[in-house]
Amino acid sequence: MGRFIRFFMATVAGILLCVPVASAADGGCYGYLTEMVRSSDFPFRYVTKDRVNLLIDEDDGEMVRAQLFYDTDGTGTIGWVEYNVTTHVLRNTSAELEEPVALTFDAAFAKGYAQCVAKGAGA
Repeated sequence: MGRFIRFFMATVAGILLCVPVASAADGGCYGYLTEMVRSSDFPFRYVTKDRVNLLIDEDDGEMVRAQLFYDTDGTGTIGWVEYNVTTHVLRNTSAELEEPVALTFDAAFAKGYAQCVAKGAGA
C-alpha cells in the first residue's frame, strides 16, 4: 500500500508540474504575460490586479491563451485572455463578451516576453 501511495503522489506531482501556472515571481517567460495582464485595462471586478494569476490553456508559439484566476476556495476564474506574440495584441476573450476586446497594457512586458522567448528561456 505504501508503494502505491508513493507512486500515486509522484504521478500527481508530475502532472501538477506540467500545468504551466504563471506568476510574477516565477523566472519563466509567463511571468511577463502575467504582469502584462495586470498592467492592462482588463475589467478586474472581483479582485485587485496584484492577486490575479494566469493558467495557460494553450501556447502554440504564435498565440497564448490563458485563464485569469485568483486563489480562493471556489473556482476563482475571472476571465480569459489571448496574446498574439507576433502582433503584440492582448485581447479579453471572456465568455460574456460577444466579441473579443483589445486591451491596452504596458508595452515593456511585451518586449520582456519577446526577449525571454528569443533567449530560449521557455515559458
